[in-house]
Amino acid sequence: MNWSALRLLRADPPAATALALAVAGGVAALVLGTVYARWWAAPLFSAPLLMTALVFRRYAAVRATYRQTIRALARATEVAGYTPEGHAQRVAALARATGRALRVRGHRLTALEYAALLHDIGQLSLFEPLPDGATVALPAARRRAIAALGATVAREAGAGETIAHTVELQAEPYREQPLAARIVRTANAYADLAPPHRPCAERALSALEREAGTEYDPEVVRALAQIVSRGAVA
Repeated sequence: MNWSALRLLRADPPAATALALAVAGGVAALVLGTVYARWWAAPLFSAPLLMTALVFRRYAAVRATYRQTIRALARATEVAGYTPEGHAQRVAALARATGRALRVRGHRLTALEYAALLHDIGQLSLFEPLPDGATVALPAARRRAIAALGATVAREAGAGETIAHTVELQAEPYREQPLAARIVRTANAYADLAPPHRPCAERALSALEREAGTEYDPEVVRALAQIVSRGAVA
């Protein structure tokens, strides 16, 4: 098994459990078959292991294609000129690092990263691009409209309900958001306030800290500030 396959399993604990059970069952059958049956039983009892390997390879290919689809869709706003180059990837990196700091793990962390990649996809509905693609200063009603359209696109693209739900709720008051939506909103706000061409981490973090407890989850802001101060993500 290669390292990319191992990473897929780490990101999907239920699949890892199913694979482990299948392999264990196959090994047990093989051992019993060779001990209590004749030599010709070995190929027969090896069949479940071979089938497991083939199924997993297919699963890994599907997951890889899904990941590529999400990343390609995330670039649509950049290609269309609605968001700066690399913005979605930067927000996703910030969100993933913040999620890890807040003990988000496994498939929940992967879903958080994908939702962050797609957080701006609703901007494709706008007649004119926003300055620097920044939504942080928009009125709440407009942010919600963009988020709702983004969630619709995510659902139609087959991203999954968990990811679409996070995209949809990113513009809601933080007390009404699940943790993933709180993280995406905070990571996006920081990226909007400190774009690469005009970096000012201290000013951006100060702005988030002033609104922590009203617009942003204080715990998420603290986690993000620690990540930025360590230079883990710019």
